Amino acid sequence: MDRLLGGALLAASAGGAGFVLSLFDAKAELARLSVGLVNGLRARVSHGRRTDRTERIAAAHSVLVVAAFFECLAQADVGFDVAALDLSKADQRTLAASVIRTPVPLPAPQLPYEASLEVLRGFYADLARPVLGFIQGLAVWDGLDETRRDRLTDTLLRILPERAVARYEECFRRLAVDFPEVAFWANLVDHQATRADLQALRHGLAGIERVLADLAGGREPDEWRLALARAYQAALVRTILPEARTPDGVTLPALGAAYIDPSFRVAETGTVPADEGRWQEIAVRDDLQEFLLGHLTAPQAIDAPLVILGQPGSGKSVLTQVLAARLPPSEFLVVRVVLREVAADAELQDQIERALRLTTGESMTWPEMVRGAGDALPVVLMDGFDELLQTTGVNQSDYFERVANFQRREAVLGRPVAIVVTSRTVVADRARPVAGMVTIRLEPFDDGQVRRWLDVWNTVNRPIPAEAVLAHSELAAQPLLLLLLALYHADGQPLHSDDQPLGQAELYERLLSRFAEREVGKLGAGLPAEDHQRAVDRELLRLSVVAFAMFNRRQQWVSAAEVDTDLAILLEAAESRPAPGLRAPLTAGEDVIGKFFFIHRAQARRGDQRLTTYEFLHATFGEYLIARLVARELDDLVATAELGAVRTRKAFIDDAFPYALLSFAPLTMRHTAVYFLNQRLEVLPRPRRSTLRQLLLSLFHRALMARHAGRYDEYQPDTVSVPARHATYSANLLLLIVSVGGEVSVAELFPDRPDPIHDWQEISSLWQAVLPEEGWMVLIDQLMLTRGWEGDRRTLTVAPTTRERVEPFDPFWAYDFSPDHEHRRGNWYGWLYEGGNVLRTRMDWVADRGAGAFAHALEPLSIEFGNMVTTFFDFWQGRPVSAAHALIALWTASGSAADQEQLVHAHETCLRFAIDGFAPHDADTREYFRKLYLSQLVADRDKLPPKWIDDATHRLLSTQGADKERTKLAMLARDYLGVANGESGIVGERG
Repeated sequence: MDRLLGGALLAASAGGAGFVLSLFDAKAELARLSVGLVNGLRARVSHGRRTDRTERIAAAHSVLVVAAFFECLAQADVGFDVAALDLSKADQRTLAASVIRTPVPLPAPQLPYEASLEVLRGFYADLARPVLGFIQGLAVWDGLDETRRDRLTDTLLRILPERAVARYEECFRRLAVDFPEVAFWANLVDHQATRADLQALRHGLAGIERVLADLAGGREPDEWRLALARAYQAALVRTILPEARTPDGVTLPALGAAYIDPSFRVAETGTVPADEGRWQEIAVRDDLQEFLLGHLTAPQAIDAPLVILGQPGSGKSVLTQVLAARLPPSEFLVVRVVLREVAADAELQDQIERALRLTTGESMTWPEMVRGAGDALPVVLMDGFDELLQTTGVNQSDYFERVANFQRREAVLGRPVAIVVTSRTVVADRARPVAGMVTIRLEPFDDGQVRRWLDVWNTVNRPIPAEAVLAHSELAAQPLLLLLLALYHADGQPLHSDDQPLGQAELYERLLSRFAEREVGKLGAGLPAEDHQRAVDRELLRLSVVAFAMFNRRQQWVSAAEVDTDLAILLEAAESRPAPGLRAPLTAGEDVIGKFFFIHRAQARRGDQRLTTYEFLHATFGEYLIARLVARELDDLVATAELGAVRTRKAFIDDAFPYALLSFAPLTMRHTAVYFLNQRLEVLPRPRRSTLRQLLLSLFHRALMARHAGRYDEYQPDTVSVPARHATYSANLLLLIVSVGGEVSVAELFPDRPDPIHDWQEISSLWQAVLPEEGWMVLIDQLMLTRGWEGDRRTLTVAPTTRERVEPFDPFWAYDFSPDHEHRRGNWYGWLYEGGNVLRTRMDWVADRGAGAFAHALEPLSIEFGNMVTTFFDFWQGRPVSAAHALIALWTASGSAADQEQLVHAHETCLRFAIDGFAPHDADTREYFRKLYLSQLVADRDKLPPKWIDDATHRLLSTQGADKERTKLAMLARDYLGVANGESGIVGERG
């Protein structure tokens, strides 16, 4: 690159016009230089350091980029004789500097090939602009007519970049033949054999090993690199779950065969999308091997970390295991750092050195290790950033910055290093991204990937029909949960019933129960059937408490200490039990969770202390367990009531345990838990449902009352006020009542109360005030209100939502005017209960976002329009509207594609308001409304039927003389409508 630009161009600029001549006639020289450079490069990179090879290939690519431009520039028809240019040396240097200072772009594996070409097209346009600008400052430009100027501009800024891109593509494909890495940088693998290898080797990243073996030019690895490589490669022949206890007769396949390359999405460089919506806008890719090959052989690998995100069970950690095993030790020095196994608060270098010792059993400093690596590029795989966050709770917002700083330091010291970091998606945005950082997210398996995994499984086990597994795609899409389904099937448990897939709730019940049965069977072989079942139920009960530990803390994970505390309070579980051998005793939480591999255990070290958190591999496991425990408690309540009925005495209903569980968070925070709960309650016999409904109503009646001290008072998973706990419990009870009975009236919720509607308004306001927004919004989305009348009393019914929109606002119901009310018997009636400013103040006082949005929308009406928002009239027998509503409806009808009939109706309503629609004392509001309406009437005169206009004009003018206010209206109408005395109809706009 130096020879091409620094030598050829700048040297040429010292010779006067020779530079510009070479600039426009550089084809031969540039072609000679570029061919010579590439040929020489082929010999130089066949052996040597991986980073040197990458740098030289990148330089060769830059040469081709620039050469393509100048070759095409030399062929361009510029419309004048270049030799006639008369340039000073200063002019030559100015042009030379402007041309060579533009950074040359490199293709990047995170970008589609077409996107890289678009970047290159912009680069070529940037190169052409200073050339054009320079020419525009010369005398030759002045001698060109407008047509030739336009042609020259088009040639340099449009035609030249397009031709240069085409020439670049020709050169690029030749470069990729000699240096295949470049093709992976650009996502353009044309080599048929290479492409065939990668397509055929979609298991265990085997394609990476094959391709890199062909590229290998480094020296044979030393003893250290070989030791690390052997340790990592051993993982490929181990089973996919080495520590798992499997059913008899089940063979777990080896990791190298069973690992299916996942699909993924790549975020914009330097970003970590925080929400699912942004990820969904990114295209899914299925070329993970090609991407990793491109990244690890590209210059960007040593500049900033590659971040790999995924859900629990998506295979992030397994990916680092397989990648560590596949990268050839002659080309890469790989160190896999399992962050749970090293000190969380240690420096990055200390963590790497600790991982080296854990892997090889020997100690060596990082600089010593790298110096002995020879030609290999160090690659550090930092697995489990999310575990540092979850377990320690320490702020790690600068984590990626620290990683990038480490890379910069190592590069300066001649020890460049590539770093890969894995993390759960949900916590990755807690650390600030850095410039140049590439982030990918692993995607769930699609049907084809599930089938490929099953093909591997079926070669060593009793075959599983793919259709039976794909019927449960939500679980099968996560690799670890797919294994869970396979183990369940291999244990003799079908994934379908009567040739139909199991329902989701039934599947979860069977999965969890079967795994609990196996664990109980191992520890309690020979138990009588009844005792065995009790032990299984106890295991599932403890798992349910773990699920509530997460739910009531409003988190997806929970610490080991929190689990131990909750189990001790809620179930009076023993603090610990002996562990095998000389290990420390197992805590209650470890005893429960250690048996179930569908719970993810995150760990980190702080000093000598190991910190642990737990999380379900799929959130629906926890949500099902929540629903299961709630259903069980409801069943116990019914059993107690039925026992009391048999004994002919009233049984005391002790709801201390349900209150402890259901007073910290609304069940609607996990809508899947509500779905599972509904499925379990639907199967209850009708008499039992009726009994349960009455029990829940009795609990609701006293839900807001003070409670006596209870045995679960120490259960405090979250800091919640007493009113909030009572409100949350009552909201959950309402949800359960509706789930059991279908609907409930507020009269049943508040019996023997003078105004149940008022009580409902109070408690719903309390729910809105104290429930988490997500829980409140799902509650009002899942339940609907139906208003009605029983005689002269308002009714309100709560039921599951069956309609998409809420009922239209009924002013009669809201203001308690029953159908038999005296004011509803005449032709029309109006009322004003409170001023618009009072309503606005009330909305402002609650400081609610939704109320604020409505207040903002109505602000012009409430401020300028006075009482129009709160002035109602019933002109149409049963359809009262406010003055503000009438005006907005008119403006909407006038400004939209409403038909003439709708527009006439909107005008008729406003016309009646203008004549009779305001309280006698509200003169200012009345006059302002009339002016607004009359202006709109004039504006719509061509849209309305002439006959209706004549009638409306007559009604407006005939009011003159009736009273003072109507005389004012007539005079105002004449002024706006341009009607002289004795005339009718609108003859023109107001003059």
